[in-house]
Formats: sequence, structure tokens, C-alpha cells
Amino acid sequence: MAFIALAVVGCGCTLRLLARDRGEPLRHLAAGRCRLMYALIAVVGAFPEPARPLGLTPVQAEALMLIVLVVLGPALVWRFMAGAGRPAEDAPAA
Repeated sequence: MAFIALAVVGCGCTLRLLARDRGEPLRHLAAGRCRLMYALIAVVGAFPEPARPLGLTPVQAEALMLIVLVVLGPALVWRFMAGAGRPAEDAPAA
């Protein structure tokens, strides 16, 4: 249940941050991968059986997916710190 709650909160926060793109299509790969990882975390949290054929316990599968999210995090942070996701009034003057 904790992994499902984590996925819902994390995905909600990520989608809220991505909404700052002001209608631009979401072309950034890290954003799509983050959404996919949150969905997988929720699915494995609700139905842990698919992890077993891979030789992993459900907790190990969840831990690996959380590690992937930690690795993808700096890519999203860079996107917004570099100005791609910031509103025009916040962007540095050229």
C-alpha cells in the first residue's frame, strides 16, 4: 500500500510540475519515463506477482524502480532549472 501511495503522490507532483509547460507537447524523455516508472511502481505495489518470474521479490523490484526514479530526477531538475519549464517572466533575459 505504501508503494501505491508513493506512486500517486509522486506522479501527482511530477504532473503538476510538468503542467508549467504552458500547453507545449511533453517531448522530454525523462518526463515520460518518470510517469512510466510511477505507473509501474503502483502496478507492482498492487499486483506483486510479475516480479517473481524475474527472480526478484516484490520489494526488490520496487527498490530498483525507485532507484531509476532517483537517477531520472536530476534530468527533470535540469530541465526546469535551465529554463525549459519555467514561465517566460522567470526566464533569464537574453
